[in-house]
Amino acid sequence: MALGVTASASIYRALDTARGLMRRGADVRVLLTKEASRLISPTLFEWATGHRAIVEVGGEIEHVSLARDCSGLLVAPATYSTLAKIAYGIVDNPVALTAITMLGYGKRVSVVPAMHEGMERSPQYGEIEARLRSQGILIIPPRIAEGAAKYPDPYLVARVFTSFVLRGLDLKGLKVLVTAGATRSWIDRVRFVTNPSSGRMGVEVAIEAFARGASVDLVHGHVSVEIPHFIRSYPVETTEEMADKIKELTSGQTYDIVVGAAAPLDFRVREPSQGKLKSDGTYTITLEPSPKTLHSIVKRPKVLISFAADVVNGDEELLASALEKASKYGADLVVANPVNVGSYGFASVYDYTVIVRASSGSYVNLGLQRKEVIARRLLDEALALLRARSPST
Repeated sequence: MALGVTASASIYRALDTARGLMRRGADVRVLLTKEASRLISPTLFEWATGHRAIVEVGGEIEHVSLARDCSGLLVAPATYSTLAKIAYGIVDNPVALTAITMLGYGKRVSVVPAMHEGMERSPQYGEIEARLRSQGILIIPPRIAEGAAKYPDPYLVARVFTSFVLRGLDLKGLKVLVTAGATRSWIDRVRFVTNPSSGRMGVEVAIEAFARGASVDLVHGHVSVEIPHFIRSYPVETTEEMADKIKELTSGQTYDIVVGAAAPLDFRVREPSQGKLKSDGTYTITLEPSPKTLHSIVKRPKVLISFAADVVNGDEELLASALEKASKYGADLVVANPVNVGSYGFASVYDYTVIVRASSGSYVNLGLQRKEVIARRLLDEALALLRARSPST
């Protein structure tokens, strides 16, 4: 992969971005504009990546070599000036020159804009952004804070770009709804019943869908991972609130894919105390069933995906649990995972999963994988279903 670096105040974050790409197995080649090389030494990038950083294009036509050899180019940070040059075909710096050459070779190009908020809101930048998108360039939005369009978490940038390079914008034009995290039911004013879900799986699915061009909505309960600023999210607390938000969103539009990755509570406290229960007392708490959130879907999506986390003894019981869940919700795909084995699953970056296809009963055993990889494979399965049902998709 190639990493293009331009002269932004956030330039130091490009080093961590390079490391984030390398952690995912990328061989990273760095090129800088002359202005960028005055702010940070190209030698730092050589030390980080093991390759000489390119500052000038000469007789070796380095831009052509990079375009031929690299699977994609990430321009991060990308200044207003360089973004305009890429959009309008001006090739007076090595980053813009390489980006345009990459596009000519059919390679994937992504950018992370970094500029003052006023520039980012200008009509001129709006035109630039529209042109970049029309050229198939993925824009990873900056995080708006303190009057500036700031560089996002470098490892999140590397995560998004990796998915984009691997799959391209194969979900472009699709609408995806994802649920994530745990819901709560209050016992009194300070205590509640919940479960250990971190929300990571749902957030990974949302990131993956965004990176591949989808329009993404995320309904989430309590999560212990950060929700990216570029994901349109709707926080809820209780299972009832999650069901209501799903009903609201699916009433107004039809989603192509709905992924029920949340862990909503199956039970709620029947009569929560309006005060605080004394710590030296003994109490009996009555639980009653909560609504099933996926039953609140109004307009059925083209592909519905549910999750089945269960205490099972082996893959055979896991598959049976998944098929039962598919029947209960009318799901097209079920992601089954055991919660009684190993140190993975809830709150882990890893999980052991089996993706079950409800119509045929066939399945794909992914084994133990990072949730990032599970999200990618799951959306691959969903897209395959969509294309089988509508070949024009």
